[in-house]
Amino acid sequence: MSTPSVTSLPDASRVEQRMRHAPVERGLGMVPAPGEGFRLRAPLHDGVRDDDGLVAPALVALLADSGIGFLIYTAGELTAGAPTVELRIDHLGPSAADATEVRAEFTLLHIDEQVGVGRADIRDDTGRPVAHAVATMALTGVPDRPGALGGDSAPDDAEDFRAGRPAFDAARLDPATLEFDGDLAVLVPGRSATNLNGTTHGAVLAALAKAAQIRFLARDGAGARSLSDTVDYLRPVSTDTRVRARCETVRSGRRFWTVRTELLLPDDRVAVRATGNGIR
Repeated sequence: MSTPSVTSLPDASRVEQRMRHAPVERGLGMVPAPGEGFRLRAPLHDGVRDDDGLVAPALVALLADSGIGFLIYTAGELTAGAPTVELRIDHLGPSAADATEVRAEFTLLHIDEQVGVGRADIRDDTGRPVAHAVATMALTGVPDRPGALGGDSAPDDAEDFRAGRPAFDAARLDPATLEFDGDLAVLVPGRSATNLNGTTHGAVLAALAKAAQIRFLARDGAGARSLSDTVDYLRPVSTDTRVRARCETVRSGRRFWTVRTELLLPDDRVAVRATGNGIR
């Protein structure tokens, strides 16, 4: 890897080409946005926004993880995606009633030979703040070619190993329609959930953990406005793996709550640990 540069910005045409074959980004309609710096945008509709204007966790997580990933990919001149180590999201509020899309602006905070750190400022098209996020990614764990971690690869003359895969359906992560095995939410991510490394996209895993938390908190009928989420990625998840989400209460006060969610692999190893904080 060449010497990293905090001034390098992704080329919009290259990003658009990547996203054309990226099933998760394509499924949520994400494209580069015009303007100074590096920005992404995605449409708002009933499938990614509830009646109160809250934007679906999957879209917020995807904007943050994907956009910061592109910054680090470019600055580090990488051959594949940098695995996300930690993603922190601060939820600021709902989108405006007349908003039609959500936009994210990205800043590369730091990059060296081992890690890259970036920030996402996410707002709707009226300017209302929706979320703020910071992601840390490991440059020491970058595979030598796209798709390598998932056992996929493409010949040098191919556009992208993900070409032809179906677009990801965000409705699969709707808390109201999650599948359960006993008390645990379950999901097989599938080929439409793949990232550039051939494993399950970190935003899909973050959204699964959040959806499981929302269902867990709804058991007592209490309101559960989210204030923040911290997601630690411990192991990659194959797209054909059956993932189980186990939730436990860390704090349950009259006003504030904290829930920890672990995403478990079939052998019970923890792949992702997510901690959500909120107010009733």
